[in-house]
Amino acid sequence: MPAESLILFAKPPRAGRVKTRLAQNLGREGAAHLYACFLRDAAGTARALCDARPGVSLVCEWALEEAESLGDFPLADYLPGAFLHRMQTGADLGARMAAALGRCLAFGRRAVLIGTDFPDLPHEVLIDAFEKLEYGDEPTVALGPAADGGYYLIGMNRFLPEIFTGIPWSTGEVFPHTMEKAAALGVGTALLPEWRDVDEADDLEALKGRLSRDSSRARHTREYLR
Repeated sequence: MPAESLILFAKPPRAGRVKTRLAQNLGREGAAHLYACFLRDAAGTARALCDARPGVSLVCEWALEEAESLGDFPLADYLPGAFLHRMQTGADLGARMAAALGRCLAFGRRAVLIGTDFPDLPHEVLIDAFEKLEYGDEPTVALGPAADGGYYLIGMNRFLPEIFTGIPWSTGEVFPHTMEKAAALGVGTALLPEWRDVDEADDLEALKGRLSRDSSRARHTREYLR
């Protein structure tokens, strides 16, 4: 296992399964198409990270239904690149993130996990996350706060599964509770810039505004929205 790993959490872009709150505006098929663009842009961000920081291993952990398997989907079409594809395991989001990070940190030294609802997230943020985890001997958690009170990124230089326990998932209290948990555990935190995910119609409008000001990001998403 390489010393550093980038883990993406993703879902197959199937109608009715992804971006359901945007289906009112885009339709079920349109919302799925938009999310497919998010995945392709995430692949581009990962490639840019690897160009800047050679040796980073790319992993995608997929959220599948109980009866589904990785072989049911053309995952390399959804997320092109040198990814190791795996199924997420765990009873809730915290357990799934802990399992994913634990698999990489069992042999590696640093791992960063991100979601795929942030198509214009700059790869420089990922570089910064790895750099913050690189220095010092103490356990450190890197966190990228999301505008909705969660976080879009979590990274570790030591496996700390306790950081995921007792967190009120799917609420606006995820980030502050995680910071409190880190403090209670005596774990250092390194913060990254706040970013906004795309779940609701106003999130999509905000994304359009950001992309209109910076045409270098999220090519697939930008072309679809155009």
